[in-house]
Amino acid sequence: KIGLTGLPIMEHDEMQSSQSSMFWASVVSLIGVALLFIAGFGGIRHAMLANAALLIGMAWAFGYVTLSIGHLNILSVSFTVTLIGIGIDYGVYYSARYLQLRGQRRGCNEALIETSRGVGPAILTGAVTTAVAFFAAGFTHFTGIAELGIIAGGGILLCAVSQLVVLPGIICLVDRSS
Repeated sequence: KIGLTGLPIMEHDEMQSSQSSMFWASVVSLIGVALLFIAGFGGIRHAMLANAALLIGMAWAFGYVTLSIGHLNILSVSFTVTLIGIGIDYGVYYSARYLQLRGQRRGCNEALIETSRGVGPAILTGAVTTAVAFFAAGFTHFTGIAELGIIAGGGILLCAVSQLVVLPGIICLVDRSS
């Protein structure tokens, strides 16, 4: 039986372990968020639509990571659960207002336009301020934290854009006949 040792081997093992752990933490987080959304709103359709928009935003965020940093480190690999936790907030807020307007007997298109007009600026302001706070970590001298700040800041913005652009589109496709 032969084994390898040394700093590069240990770092590789730590990264493999953290990536596997973060994958499962992300899956559990996404399922938990969806279940809470379903329980809070009493329906599955809009919860799944908001989660779909979140997944699209996260896919964009992974592309952003590839373009901006090019890799994940042992700290920045945790950004996925951060995006799930914060990114779904924008979809919850958007969906809550939309469903409130639909409850007032407004049509789908009218409710979407009024929702975007009413909560869009607030969602965007919240996303920008949160992203600025994360981007500020990019000025630290510790590389792991700096990369996490840059990755999470950009990811937050992309998740917000997805909830403001993709979510209304898929709601329109699903709800237009009702």
